[in-house]
Amino acid sequence: MIRKNNGNGKLAISQIAILLVSIVAISYILGGSVPVVSAAGEQCIRWTDIRTTDQSGINGWCEGRGSGHCDPIGETWKLKNYVEIVDCPAPTGGGPSIAVNPASAVEAVAGRNTGKTPGEIFNEAFDKAIDDKKSPEEAAEIALKASTPSGLAKFLGKARIGELSIGGILKTAGVAAAIYGGLRIILPLLGASPEFTSAFSFAAASGYFAGSIATKIGASLLQGGLIGLGIGALIFLVTFKKTRYEVASFSCYPWDAPVGGQNCGECNDENFACTEYRCRSLGQACELINKGTNEELCFWNSHGDVKPPVIEAWEETLTPGYKYIPDNAISPPDRGVEIVGEFDNGCVAPFTALRFGINVDEPAKCKLDSLNKDNFDEMSFFFGRSSTNKFNHSQTMSLPSRDALESENITLQNGGQFQLYARCQDANGNSNVPNFVFSFCVDEGQDTTPPLIKSTSIINGNPIAFNQNDVDLDVFVNEPAECKWSRTNQGYDNMENQMDCNTNVLEVNGQGLYECSTTLTGLNDGVDNDFYFRCKDQPHLEGTADASQRNKNAESYKFTLVGTRSLVIDSFKPNGTIKDSTDPIKVTLEVKTSAGYSNGESICEYEGFGTGGNFNQFQITSAHEHSQRLDLPEGDYTYNVRCVDLGGNTDTAETEFTIETDTAPPSIIRVFHEETLLKIRTNEEASCVYSNFGCSYPFEEGTAMSTLDDKEHSTAWNPDKSFHIKCEDEFGNRPVDPSSCSLIVRPFEV
Repeated sequence: MIRKNNGNGKLAISQIAILLVSIVAISYILGGSVPVVSAAGEQCIRWTDIRTTDQSGINGWCEGRGSGHCDPIGETWKLKNYVEIVDCPAPTGGGPSIAVNPASAVEAVAGRNTGKTPGEIFNEAFDKAIDDKKSPEEAAEIALKASTPSGLAKFLGKARIGELSIGGILKTAGVAAAIYGGLRIILPLLGASPEFTSAFSFAAASGYFAGSIATKIGASLLQGGLIGLGIGALIFLVTFKKTRYEVASFSCYPWDAPVGGQNCGECNDENFACTEYRCRSLGQACELINKGTNEELCFWNSHGDVKPPVIEAWEETLTPGYKYIPDNAISPPDRGVEIVGEFDNGCVAPFTALRFGINVDEPAKCKLDSLNKDNFDEMSFFFGRSSTNKFNHSQTMSLPSRDALESENITLQNGGQFQLYARCQDANGNSNVPNFVFSFCVDEGQDTTPPLIKSTSIINGNPIAFNQNDVDLDVFVNEPAECKWSRTNQGYDNMENQMDCNTNVLEVNGQGLYECSTTLTGLNDGVDNDFYFRCKDQPHLEGTADASQRNKNAESYKFTLVGTRSLVIDSFKPNGTIKDSTDPIKVTLEVKTSAGYSNGESICEYEGFGTGGNFNQFQITSAHEHSQRLDLPEGDYTYNVRCVDLGGNTDTAETEFTIETDTAPPSIIRVFHEETLLKIRTNEEASCVYSNFGCSYPFEEGTAMSTLDDKEHSTAWNPDKSFHIKCEDEFGNRPVDPSSCSLIVRPFEV
């Protein structure tokens, strides 16, 4: 069951406020009903030296003259002339007295900021009361009240000042609180809801309070009633809120992935690795394929699927400058596209890399073949040399020219048109029966471009090992060619070193490139070794009348190998003895390397003694500092380390160390008195504290003893006290029982 409570917070605060006001009001009412008799702190105003006279025809009060004569002419009428503050009860005799609290007494004497002096207010009120035939005592009481107006009555300019006192306000609040409490009890008995009861009770009490205050400051009874009714109605409308009840049912079951696999593709986000868990959480039919490769993929594996993948040409991967157009010459059921260049005759330039590809509607493996084979399994090679299931497949290839093929006695059919056949197979074994065919032609025009070196077997700019004099190197060219190299940048014909090249048009590697091999010699340590390569294409024209048409590189391909110094292991730690209070103990192998390539930047591996050459790579390596955490039990250990940098420089080192587990607290082996000090000595380095009041104290709250070498500890000698000493070693070992000591020492004088 869920309960929604609306708007009751303000009501609760208001109820608390009313309760507090009612407590104060009741206290005031009870306090005001008890007569004051010499209460501590209570004082009275006593009228002093009051005289009446008819001699001048003026009735009034004035200062006493000590005789029965009063002449008010020229006198300044001030309140202080007529009253004095005395302890209650007031002395008998003289004028009347009224019990007031000290604050009221001071107020009566000092007055408020009324714009007139208290004496002026007093005199005006007194004269008016005498004119109204009041006795001097009655006139004095009226004048006193008039000279001490409350702020509210003064603001409203009302004459009924005495009724709007603090006591009157609190009494009215007390009645309002009683109304509120009574309605809270009665209304539920009549069937009212809790919400209605709270709102109506508060509104009724508030309306009564407002109406009563209004009548006290001058409003008529009708006006006060209307004011109270209006305020009460407004408060009721604001505070009355119904509570709505709603029923919600919950059933707890184990979470399961959504049915189907509509969301499987969300896992194949390039920014996040798609794991088995993430894939299967997206749908019950989702499956992760290509596991363990960098092409893992999540897709909807429908086990009832009997349809082969649908193949379409992949526009985005096509080499710029070319386009796909539908090939209407393909015989059904095969279908496909023609690759057309956006220049000249639309054919592909020979020995130029051409990239094309396909998209499939489900993850699949795809193959290519230059011949129309009967089925997927008989086809020669995988599309893009990749045998994984995926949605997109691309292939890059370089096609030979017609005359290069004819030099190998290969005759092109179909007027030099090429066709490549593609088929795909999904994870359920469904493969295409018809082919998707790529058609294109190779330009038969004269080859006017020189060969291009596309890559090398060693990365250009790579370091080599210290003292290495030569290195084998392969370069890969986009067409059959003859290549040379030299240590100086010069023309092809002047270069001294001939390379061994694959010149047969069919001797192409998987990337459609032709390989040339050589051995680079004369390498120097600690410097850059620069080499320059140039090539000459169309070797099949050599010795013919067209030999002059062969194209040579006008610029060299610069290749650099960086000579290095030998790699040095500067340090290998730990060694010696390692102690701790745990078993096993944490040990960190640490290695620092320098020199070599990039000032010692290398990869290090470690081998435990007797493991037969089983090296493991450091957890933190590929830098100048290397580390590996081990957790080892007690014993003697020997570890070997081997580091190698990018240039192939290596260095090895060995370290030996002993592991000891220390779980015992320090022992105090000597106690002695030296000069003014009490001294103790421990069997190992430790920190010691003491207390003079027993052993049951936390170690951290003990008084520390002084020490110079962490083994000898001292404090001031005092034969009148006992020293309850606790010691802790560097591993945190201390007395096991918190209430026990390492030693209790009781000094005494002989």
